[in-house]
Amino acid sequence: MACSITMINHATVLIQLDGVNILTDPIYSYSISFFIPRLKTPGIPFRELPKIDLILISHSDYDHLNLRTLRRLSHREETNVIVPNGLASYARRTGFKNITELNLWDTADLGNIHITCTPAKHSGRRGIFNKRISLACGYVIHSTNQSIYFAGDTGYDSFFTELANKFSLDVALLPIGAYKPYEWFKNRHLHPRTAMQAFQDLRAKHLIPMHWGTFKISDEPMSQPPVLLAQEAERLGLADRVHILRNGDSFSL
Repeated sequence: MACSITMINHATVLIQLDGVNILTDPIYSYSISFFIPRLKTPGIPFRELPKIDLILISHSDYDHLNLRTLRRLSHREETNVIVPNGLASYARRTGFKNITELNLWDTADLGNIHITCTPAKHSGRRGIFNKRISLACGYVIHSTNQSIYFAGDTGYDSFFTELANKFSLDVALLPIGAYKPYEWFKNRHLHPRTAMQAFQDLRAKHLIPMHWGTFKISDEPMSQPPVLLAQEAERLGLADRVHILRNGDSFSL
């Protein structure tokens, strides 16, 4: 069956795979932590979302684990939720009941769809004053015919090569924004150049960048990440495999 990937905003992506609708790190709120405003509208209005079969949460940051949005989703319908180790209580707090908590390399099944929890180079602390540390992760979503990697938030690391040795990836969803100042973000987020290096390490067929253009959470210009990514892809001769989606754009396999 066909696979469709629609960019909603930030790291919120609708993945439609073998008849299963998967939503990643959903955020529909008007701001992050009340003081970082939304600058672009979601590509799919909340009321127009299809029935969501599965929600994936990658880590505890407020722009990825957004409790307002999760409450709206739980009031809308009962949905399966997968979270990394340490975050199940947040999903329960927002009203979900079908919650699966994964450790690294654990796999959960939803029909013919298999979701594997993968490493991420990122802090698992929700706020600088919170002493509780949970797992930060990515996910590989694989069916009989396709395999998609959702990285969540991550810096560059050797585990991308490990993933390539374990999975044959059709699409890599990689973060490309929030990288400046470099010394602060280099161990937490990818830069467009390191995202292209990660893409090569992963040996994926296609790259879809995410985590840019919706919230001003770092010092680089909001429009810069996709420009640098396109330049690096062109330099490496990989431009035809990089698909820059604006909010609401879709890519189909």
